[in-house]
Amino acid sequence: MKERILLCLLAFAFAISGCSSSSTSIDEEREVVNVALDLVNVNNDKVRVAVTAPQIETETISYQLPRIIPGTYAIADYGRYIEDFEAYDHSGKKLSVSRKDTNTWSISGASDLAKVTYLVNDTYDSEQGGAFSEGTHTIFSPAGTNILAGKQFMLNMSGFVGYFSGKKQLPYKVVINHPQNLQSSTALIDENPAMNADAFTVSRYAELVDNPVMYSEPDIATSKIGNMDVLLSVYSPRKKEITAKALYPDLEKMIRAQKNYLGDINKTKKYAVLTYITTNAEDDAKGIGALEHNSSTTAVFMESMSSKDLIHVISHEFFHTLTPLNVHSMEIQDFDFNDPKLSRHLWMYEGFTEYFAQHFQVNEGLMTEDEFLAQLAKKEKNSKMFNDSLSFTEMSKNVIDEKMKPQYPNVYEKGALIAMCLDIIIRDNSNGEKGILKLMGELSNKYGPNKPFNDVDLIPEITKMTYTEVGDFLQKHVVNGVPVDYMEYLSRVGVERAVVKEPTQLVLILGNTPYIKVDTVEKKVTAVVNDDDNNFINALGIMDGDEIIEWNGQPIDASSIMNAVMSTYGIQEGALTTIKVKRNGETIELSGNAKLNYIDGSGYRFADPSKLKLKEAWLKG
Repeated sequence: MKERILLCLLAFAFAISGCSSSSTSIDEEREVVNVALDLVNVNNDKVRVAVTAPQIETETISYQLPRIIPGTYAIADYGRYIEDFEAYDHSGKKLSVSRKDTNTWSISGASDLAKVTYLVNDTYDSEQGGAFSEGTHTIFSPAGTNILAGKQFMLNMSGFVGYFSGKKQLPYKVVINHPQNLQSSTALIDENPAMNADAFTVSRYAELVDNPVMYSEPDIATSKIGNMDVLLSVYSPRKKEITAKALYPDLEKMIRAQKNYLGDINKTKKYAVLTYITTNAEDDAKGIGALEHNSSTTAVFMESMSSKDLIHVISHEFFHTLTPLNVHSMEIQDFDFNDPKLSRHLWMYEGFTEYFAQHFQVNEGLMTEDEFLAQLAKKEKNSKMFNDSLSFTEMSKNVIDEKMKPQYPNVYEKGALIAMCLDIIIRDNSNGEKGILKLMGELSNKYGPNKPFNDVDLIPEITKMTYTEVGDFLQKHVVNGVPVDYMEYLSRVGVERAVVKEPTQLVLILGNTPYIKVDTVEKKVTAVVNDDDNNFINALGIMDGDEIIEWNGQPIDASSIMNAVMSTYGIQEGALTTIKVKRNGETIELSGNAKLNYIDGSGYRFADPSKLKLKEAWLKG
């Protein structure tokens, strides 16, 4: 029975032969875009795709892949990875096709168009440079695609499936023929009981792009958190100790806390975390991080990752179920994948999300007050690396411009600090009764996933829901770009600047003293240990003259001293660290818990007991 269902679905997807019930008319069938992906017969690292055409009345129609997708804020041009594009009429005859630009194919004789077929290359093989740097054309790995025949497929559907012009709002049915040893992981529901084929149906093209699918040998952990099903799927080809079972307890604990923090605001029924561990090889993913979707996240990590890295990233992405899922503009609701008109409120979509990702942890007891304040102080320091006088609404609206793109990361720094200021302003004006989380709940009730707002109406609407001071702040600092005096707002909750101990992040350099030398000709990194001052060196047992060859499973980059140093950047206090060195011609593995040196730095501390009540409302309310 399963085989018959599979053959029927595939025949319909590829040849448009009847496989539906007799009660379904041909016209109704042709109001669905049927897609078939063949993950079994993969040749030369390419996947064949066949797309049946809906009813078309015009003599010419375009088929397009996205130039950009929501959440990335960078040009992707997925059409670059398409080959052998062909169109056929109902008798199997080829139709005339011309390529109009990178992402667009124009088809003549479209009123008799039956299907288009093409081959897809993956993006992981060709990444060069950072995805958000000026002048780069690399697709951010979590938004990219991977094709490893018989092993793993990362299907961000924007890289595999396009849309016919004027037909984006039609439902899509996607049939995926896959090796039986590989299992799909996604927030979508598989409608096909066969073991070697899946079928997914979505209401429109945007929903298809919003639901990635990962295929790999099953390494999955699941549970139910409240009324939400949570799925973690992991692909780690070399480091077998990185498993869903090992990572899931911390992820589950975090999501439970997030659900408790959000309360009734969150109505997500299923959430999928698709995690890819890169080998960091020349032909593998380089972009570390994650891309949010309404019901899932795609994440890429190094082999040195831990559950802390996972929850740090997913804590941000999960809050996107609040915004832009429930609170977003028309530009997002009716996203133009090839000629995008971007919303001016990226500062809210990303800034509020990043703030909630930090604030919920202190609210739910996952971090201390001082740790939370340290995160805020770090964001203030980081924000100064960007243009502090830039209008955030202008930056948001023009973020894909090559000159503006380097300013984008500041939405995670200054954007979060703007959210902090607004939270404090609202708490102060409401005697601690209300904050921005409650504001977002009210906005969610007013709008929701299917009711976008007009871009120009958001700030007036927020002002109406809160206080005049909120509107004045947004106009002055977000619209006009006037730099913010953060202490003006932190002082309201009793927080003042203070000298705090900060851990050193460059563990192989302390102050002006390097503890390594780099031979860029011989590609060697050698330890230089002339004193006992470096706590990290002492804890790991690194000795003078050791050649450092591997750091937490990753080869040390000896092409420059900066690359070598950055290979070791970001070690956390107490983190289990493993280093391989060559000592007297013998390879030795050194392992231990990291100990860091600390220096005096500028931070925040609560110092005004008269503001205790408002501070507690801000952090715990």
